[in-house]
Amino acid sequence: MQYIQYQPQIIEELKMNETKSLFSAIEVSLIKSFEDKDLFKEIILLYNHKKKELVQQQVHFGLNSLFVENKYILLCKCYYEMRYTKLKQNDGFYIIILHNSKGKEFLIISNSNQFSKIQAVIKRFCVSKSFFSKYQLFEQKNCIPFAQNCKNQDLFCVLQIDKKQIITESDQEQFYNSIIIMNYISEQTRIVKIYEENSMYFLFMKYMKMQSLESLILNDFEFREAPLVCIIYLILQTIQKYKNLGIYHGNISLKTIFINMSAAFLQIIILFPKYQANNNKGISSDLLNLGQLLYQITFYEKKDKIKQFVDQKLITQQKQLLQNLNTENKQFQFLYRISQLDLLNQLLSQSITIENALKHQWFITVKQNLKADFLKETKERLDLHTIVESTNEMSMTISLDKRVSTKEFAEYEIEDEFPVKCSTLNPFQMNPSKQKHDNSVPKSKSYSNFDLRFENKEKYFANEQSLFIQ
Repeated sequence: MQYIQYQPQIIEELKMNETKSLFSAIEVSLIKSFEDKDLFKEIILLYNHKKKELVQQQVHFGLNSLFVENKYILLCKCYYEMRYTKLKQNDGFYIIILHNSKGKEFLIISNSNQFSKIQAVIKRFCVSKSFFSKYQLFEQKNCIPFAQNCKNQDLFCVLQIDKKQIITESDQEQFYNSIIIMNYISEQTRIVKIYEENSMYFLFMKYMKMQSLESLILNDFEFREAPLVCIIYLILQTIQKYKNLGIYHGNISLKTIFINMSAAFLQIIILFPKYQANNNKGISSDLLNLGQLLYQITFYEKKDKIKQFVDQKLITQQKQLLQNLNTENKQFQFLYRISQLDLLNQLLSQSITIENALKHQWFITVKQNLKADFLKETKERLDLHTIVESTNEMSMTISLDKRVSTKEFAEYEIEDEFPVKCSTLNPFQMNPSKQKHDNSVPKSKSYSNFDLRFENKEKYFANEQSLFIQ
């Protein structure tokens, strides 16, 4: 690199000697738990704060961070500056400066192709400024807001987070952990840009029409059993994914679970995790929160008010009523069967593991019902197809013996793993009717902020018959 002879001049001009390093030991980071996969690696110049000189090093660029040996920088904690410099007759070079209140790092890049790759990562994962000069923000009725790029008209979902809620070190840890986790947990939750404007953070996700379970309930969505079972099952699968990663979500609720209303298939998105290291919470608290969520749906009575405490007596009473075959449940339209209450009880009492929950009788029963319906529909289609064939002269020679039997067809089409045919459920069917939806008034704006200071406090009353949900 020809400009290496100008190293003292570069260091002096950028006052590198007056800064502190941003690198931290990876052993104490959540990043280590995820085994950050490289997007790519490049050999570039970095300023070494101990040696007070520019040093050529191999840098690994990952989903959230950049790594050098056993140290890393979490990019979502950093702002950035970029410039192009040319000294005398030498070829020019690029300088990327990462900075925050704790220090600065300097990346010196000579190759334009290298710079383009690194620039894309820095712009995606670091914090950018001037949101409102580049994007227009649109509110969506009952759904997460979206932003539109003023130049190319690109659309993004936007999670708005009030910086006033990020005060303590614990708040900051939760916030940055949430970005790390959402980037790793699934393609749908990945943060593609981060902007800061005045007192707000704007986290960009790929564009989807996302409506929370809370909003769906308050806008008179009718939870039929099959979609409800699929949603609960998919939540359990996601919780299991958290467990396999050695972490927990910490914020499972009607407000943090969203349905992608614009997808062709049923798809849930779980946002706003509240993970903290060295915390006494775990997957058991996620299962308890899921039990509270299932209770709120099961016993919702269309009074525009979601129950805020669990009444164990109500669960027992309804179980006894369902055991009486002559009694029809008219009070709670989203209560379908005893096995639903059994899973609810086990989740609330924290007496079931994630593995056993995924094999619960409620899921098995609904799967069998779905399979029976599918077999019936398939047989009807095949029978109709046979009639058509028999009336068609060109098809008279087709042997009925060659026709695939209904049983074999069903076994071929249906996967063993629940939910059966879950992917064929159209989320738009989960909306209220268009008239109800258009006339509905938003009851909650829980999607518009990340309540970092909110704590799930489980409080049992003296008689142990009620559980407070907050």
